[in-house]
Amino acid sequence: MWAVAVATLSTAGGVALSGPAQAGTGAVSVPGLHVSHDAGHAATGHRPVGGEDDEDEVVSTKKDCKKCPPGPPGPPGPSGRTDGVDSAMATPTGLGTLTPVTYIGLAQPNGIVLVRDPTSVGPANPPWHDLSTVPNHPANATDVTLAANPTGNQLQITVRSRTGLVRQTTCALGVNVTWPANCTAFADLTPPL
Repeated sequence: MWAVAVATLSTAGGVALSGPAQAGTGAVSVPGLHVSHDAGHAATGHRPVGGEDDEDEVVSTKKDCKKCPPGPPGPPGPSGRTDGVDSAMATPTGLGTLTPVTYIGLAQPNGIVLVRDPTSVGPANPPWHDLSTVPNHPANATDVTLAANPTGNQLQITVRSRTGLVRQTTCALGVNVTWPANCTAFADLTPPL
């Protein structure tokens, strides 16, 4: 069944046939010409936006991408900080007092772990000690944590690498001890164990 819709066009008046679904919607179908008629604007003479004379009309060519494959990955973002710091207090053997001292661990941006021993003295034994020569030191360390053993004069140093390795060494403490010879080889504690 066909319904008749009447629309007044700016160039000419006319009658067009539309399907039942379009009847009463104000849609007029003329071959080669698309006109949208809005009864609310008919009395004022205003043309709705998006009509045939609208030069700024934008036609979307975007596909429904629910089924589209993902695009290529973007460029890598900037690197985050790759250094960590921690400290622990311990009383090394030979200190002569029971006053603890503070040891500091630093994972540097270049991936090397340093430990600061405040009891190290002299030009041959400066306070900061490089642990990268200790066997199994992980490459590209990004974080470090220290824990002092209160009964054994030992410092446990645990490091994490950029690739997720977790390794730990135990270092004997004493006044002016020779670092890193006082440390055991790093043991792998990477989860899951």
